[in-house]
Amino acid sequence: MDIDGSSLPEEIDQNLLLQFSCMNTTDREELVSQMQRLLGPSLNSNTASFFLDMTNWNLQAAICCYLDYTLPPKLPSMSLKAAQNQETAVGPGTCFEQTWSIANTGTDSWPGSCRLIQAGGEPLGATPVYVPPLPPGHTTTVSLKLVAPSNPGTHRGYFHLVTDRGDQIGDTLWVEITVESEMTMALVEQLAALPIPSSRLEDSVNQMPSQDDQMC
Repeated sequence: MDIDGSSLPEEIDQNLLLQFSCMNTTDREELVSQMQRLLGPSLNSNTASFFLDMTNWNLQAAICCYLDYTLPPKLPSMSLKAAQNQETAVGPGTCFEQTWSIANTGTDSWPGSCRLIQAGGEPLGATPVYVPPLPPGHTTTVSLKLVAPSNPGTHRGYFHLVTDRGDQIGDTLWVEITVESEMTMALVEQLAALPIPSSRLEDSVNQMPSQDDQMC
């Protein structure tokens, strides 16, 4: 953080810098006391001494370094626009891919260190993927290669876009997949491969309405 007035966060009293002009001392104990008085009783003397010593006992620089260290960073913004699952029913242990369309709805570009990770639900063998920098107002797609669970049923997994510190960015993403038993999947494949009997095909043709019927 710079040490000019514009660099101090809004959470800090704007009168803070005005008080610096009244604090012109080189006494270290007094500087510690001044730093504690400005930042509140939660700042102990050892911590104040550490940051003052780190900045060569410059009170304003010490306060800025302390705020850089303690205040939470401003997080990027993200919103889910659409989701696409290539499969709705798969066999146990089958690999599939899930794609999401996400947008940067903030005012700052995303850093290249943001990554998509699984954050909960059924384990789906997800490997974290990094999301490239994205300017404000732009949309991108991100895909994960997943592995279906081994037990039949409907399963969900939840995913977060996170910073390099692990802080969640924006909406929670999710995927839902139905796992069919191997016997069910084999039966479905066999039925799909069976030809339609000619008698049923003729019945279907005969049941189609004629042009005269359509005109009525």
